[in-house]
Amino acid sequence: MKQLFILLLLLISRLTLSAQDHEATMYFLDGTEVTGFASLAFVKESFYGIPKDKISFRVTTDDDPDLWDSETISKVVFHDFGTPKTFEFINVVYIDGTQKSLFEVIATGEVNLYAEAIGVWNTKEDDIITPENKYLKIKRNNEKDFATLTNKKKIAAYFNQCPGVLEGLEDNTFSNRTLPDIVEYYNKECGAAKAKAQ
Repeated sequence: MKQLFILLLLLISRLTLSAQDHEATMYFLDGTEVTGFASLAFVKESFYGIPKDKISFRVTTDDDPDLWDSETISKVVFHDFGTPKTFEFINVVYIDGTQKSLFEVIATGEVNLYAEAIGVWNTKEDDIITPENKYLKIKRNNEKDFATLTNKKKIAAYFNQCPGVLEGLEDNTFSNRTLPDIVEYYNKECGAAKAKAQ
């Protein structure tokens, strides 16, 4: 009876793991890609260390998943969330050096908006959630590090060449709680206009 119970637990856990994977395409640094099933994992290698972002990937649901990281992978795109969701490894500058971390790409253009994967991926439900503002990061393509835009003054300084954003901040249409809207507006109204003028 005990063996049957253990067998049943193993079967249930295997089915749960299979059900948690999402259809995805994983992209290697050399440009090749593979389609299968993926999930995100955050592995803490030491008690005090920053969790390492990993991609749990299997080609078929019958395979055991392998953990992949920024050493060989550039990004993963999930296909079964209604719209494709892209997570890229991006260099982040920390006090003690740089490390590649995984970010969801929310908006691209002259200004890019990202969300830290650990703030977007619900590991208990194996699902994507709306990130809190503290997990949102903004960066232009030519910038090495993310901008920290925690208040209206910093947002106004960062987007100072866009009158529409400045007006929106003045009339409270925009704030530090509407960063996705600000980035979308800037890329549509100011980024494109700036590119045309040059």
